Amino acid sequence: MSTRNALTAAVCLLAAQAIHAQPASTAAAQNPAAINTFEVEGGYNFLFDSQAQDEDYYRISYLGSLIESKGTPFKSAKGLDLTAPALSTGAGDRNDFVFRYEKNTTTVGGELLEATGLKPVPFRGLEALHLRGTALVGADLETNKIQAAVGLESPPLRIPGFQRTSASNWLVFGVNGQRQEDTDSASQDENFGLLTYRAFLGQAFGWRKSADVKETAAKLVQALLDQAPDLDKAREVAAKIEKIPANQRTKLQQLFLDTVGDTTPGTDWKQTVRDIAFGTADAITDQPTLSFYAEASGWYEFTGSTHDDKFKNLFTATIDYWPLPQTDAFFLRARYERGYERAMPDVKKDHLLLSIAARF
Repeated sequence: MSTRNALTAAVCLLAAQAIHAQPASTAAAQNPAAINTFEVEGGYNFLFDSQAQDEDYYRISYLGSLIESKGTPFKSAKGLDLTAPALSTGAGDRNDFVFRYEKNTTTVGGELLEATGLKPVPFRGLEALHLRGTALVGADLETNKIQAAVGLESPPLRIPGFQRTSASNWLVFGVNGQRQEDTDSASQDENFGLLTYRAFLGQAFGWRKSADVKETAAKLVQALLDQAPDLDKAREVAAKIEKIPANQRTKLQQLFLDTVGDTTPGTDWKQTVRDIAFGTADAITDQPTLSFYAEASGWYEFTGSTHDDKFKNLFTATIDYWPLPQTDAFFLRARYERGYERAMPDVKKDHLLLSIAARF
């Protein structure tokens, strides 16, 4: 098996094991945090380099759950915590797993493959720090250079100036040990230590109800029955909701509370839940028309590196627009990228990507 095929198989295996559902909180502040979804995009790559040629490109990615989903329910029906109070400000966190494959976003004919994972690690005596373990596997499939890293990362901090806004925002710092493996030349193999950072700032606008109300209702039914499969359990959940001040409850929480109070023993609880869901789904505004988000990440090679430039970073700014009222799956994307990828640290990006994308 070739190096390329072996690496692709390894990353795909990691992806298969990482894809799992995780509940997310519903909140008043809704932000552009896609979860548990595949994205496929393709379009044109406009390069800001007079020596390079514009070309088409495509990208395939998977975005897992958020480690802490409070404040960022991209679609409230995808993840619903009935006992979580509504939030008036955005919060946000990293996805627990991200997989990307890109073609022609770096060099002509270049291919980039990257998978990152994140998981809380409660070290004994250090639980209050809420540290996360991180892992990265990336590769430049054109030059056959492989990057593999493990490390620790902080929980998300709020970006100064945006703590009390409705924008999703976070900033994390980490330390990593990284191995670079060059399958063509052992002289290019390296081990080095990294200090890392990553930041996100974004918000969605023009919230409207889903194009497929029945699908939203079906997800609500499943989420409600997972947390309250029968009337006795529903009463336990209702007791927790009652502890939330009335002005901090979501409309769905209040409706659930009223419904439980009006339901008598012997009533078909599952049918009651379906009535709640289908009556509510038509009013849920869980789909944006436009979202804007910017991301920044970087690393400093503090030990073991032979590179002249020990600090590198990447900045991206993205606008997503959903033009079709009859479907939420397809949207238009404009994305500017400038800087370096961890998986391909020797190639600088400086381009504008215009594409049609699908999320499913």
